[in-house]
Amino acid sequence: MRYYFVRHGIAVDWAASDFARELTARGRQRVHTSAKVMKTLGVKPTVIYASPRLRARQTAEIIAAELGLEVALADEVNFGFDLAAVQTLSQDLPADGQVMFVGHNPDMSRLVYQMTGASVGMKKGGLARIDVIHHHAQQGELVWLIAPKVFDALPQTKRTAPTEKAADTSVDLHDLIKSRWSPVGFDPDRAIAKNKLLRMLEAARWAASSYNLQPWRFIVARRENSDEFQKMLSALQEGNVAWAQHAAVLMIATIKKHSRPDTLNRHASHDLGLAVSQMVLQALDDGIHAHQMAGFFPDKAREIYGIPDEYEPFTAIAFGYKMLNLSHLSQAHRQREQAPRQRQPLREMIYSGAWRQKADFLE
Repeated sequence: MRYYFVRHGIAVDWAASDFARELTARGRQRVHTSAKVMKTLGVKPTVIYASPRLRARQTAEIIAAELGLEVALADEVNFGFDLAAVQTLSQDLPADGQVMFVGHNPDMSRLVYQMTGASVGMKKGGLARIDVIHHHAQQGELVWLIAPKVFDALPQTKRTAPTEKAADTSVDLHDLIKSRWSPVGFDPDRAIAKNKLLRMLEAARWAASSYNLQPWRFIVARRENSDEFQKMLSALQEGNVAWAQHAAVLMIATIKKHSRPDTLNRHASHDLGLAVSQMVLQALDDGIHAHQMAGFFPDKAREIYGIPDEYEPFTAIAFGYKMLNLSHLSQAHRQREQAPRQRQPLREMIYSGAWRQKADFLE
């Protein structure tokens, strides 16, 4: 049995009650960093139990969102959390199960000592892992004790984007740019947490646009809402439905065609591209891939969503977590997924002085 004990992150000193003390901005950031490292380390508890006090619940929710899990609030993990409560909450788990508790000191430090004999002082946001032979046993081995400063020190933990099929670039680029590609092998059983979806959309919101007109609008369908998801699938061409049906989120991106009633905004599609690009890279920073599609029916999208004439349905986008097991795909799609990535060389697209005159700085 594997037990993870986490002390809540840094919280405000004062609130209307101790139950209402929330994480500070620094506390949130540190827990986000720690959660990404936990994911890299393969931490995957079956369940996360948290104290109902706000600072512990917020800590647990940040970790759960990163790991793709849910949080269960448990009064037992509140002040006074003890070994009997540990055994009660884990008694229905298998002998090889994993469970995480997010709570308070001195309880967390005391439990580590009782179970391992190691006298430790759990820091705010710190993590201890204890392995025991059986969850009814009271003695185990302290495998990890990670302080927040150690989480912080690990290099670029927030950029753990997938590296498979990384671009073979002529000069070094940011890892997110090298790792961006458009898979069709999405995991149909893994949802995108609400906070990550909002982060993607917020990234699009802050894209540059001509005269700051922000001409983009997005229609979003989450897999959790089956009716809405099927509705958007119906606007895709058949070849894309075959794989996009496994995505976690579908979107239709639109542009407002006019900057003024009598003036076409000829930069609108360019601005939408910037917004989608930022959204795609922000998603990839959380391990979420995107696949953009020209293969959808704009007129049908306009009909089923009541899109006004002033807006043009421009592209469809699928988001989701990539899946290594591609048995649910057709042979053609499996071959596409494994094919090497290709791009034209810079000399074919960069000119200087005249059309098709190669720029001398490319030498």
